[in-house]
Amino acid sequence: MVDDHIKRKVLLLGDGAVGKTSLIRRFVVDKFSDDYITTIGTKVTKKDLRVEYPDRAVDLTFMIWDVLGQKGYKNIQESAFVGGKGALLVYDVTRADTIRSLTDYWLRNLGKVLGSIPFVLVGNKIDLVDDRTQGEETLEYLKESLGVRGFLSSAKTGESVEPCFLQLARDIVAKADARLGRHQGPEEEAPTLIAVTDQIVTDFCDLMGGQEAAMPIVRQQMSRAGVDVNSPTLQGLRLAVEYLADAESSFRNADEVEATKLRRLGWIKEAS
Repeated sequence: MVDDHIKRKVLLLGDGAVGKTSLIRRFVVDKFSDDYITTIGTKVTKKDLRVEYPDRAVDLTFMIWDVLGQKGYKNIQESAFVGGKGALLVYDVTRADTIRSLTDYWLRNLGKVLGSIPFVLVGNKIDLVDDRTQGEETLEYLKESLGVRGFLSSAKTGESVEPCFLQLARDIVAKADARLGRHQGPEEEAPTLIAVTDQIVTDFCDLMGGQEAAMPIVRQQMSRAGVDVNSPTLQGLRLAVEYLADAESSFRNADEVEATKLRRLGWIKEAS
């Protein structure tokens, strides 16, 4: 018998290309693609699941927020964190820098916004490692030092993908006390054009009612302008500002749209 049904916003965090989008795709539709597509901003996917207990069952609806993994977009990322009730912290077992980023960047910034919430570690792409021993030792060290649960997974084969999400669901239901300190790591200065892109996207989302409503438009117009969030260019950003203004013209008067466009172009000019 189902005793409860709860809806929770959960976050997938980690550096670019660690496989967050592939993990969601495997979990939600049980498919995998080798194609790498940078997530622009934040993409939200819905998934229903059930947590079984000896005396009851709990149905959950996860709203899974796949957050942009490129460092430097702190405004977009921290805005996406708001309201999160749990997180999967994903790293690539073949890239040591993505492991360091968990504490130096993601956990520190997440803690600033949400404090302590349940989170689960995911060492992804274990299918690319011939000897699992080192990956297992690294995961055990991280689990012990952070006091959380974790898994080695493969979005390609499906290994441990569902258990990752189910463990997070159990921790959320149980209101697990995942100790997330405000990790102190070296501050990283964002490349100027990345900071400007972050500012433009955040500004657009604020005007359009928040990330969940605005990000589909952002992704469409950024892609149309040829903006690579890993390495935005002046030309691409200028085009994106024009395209975003076109999108806004359906909702705002012409004078407001023009003023907003000029303000954003001014930010780009300051960075050039």
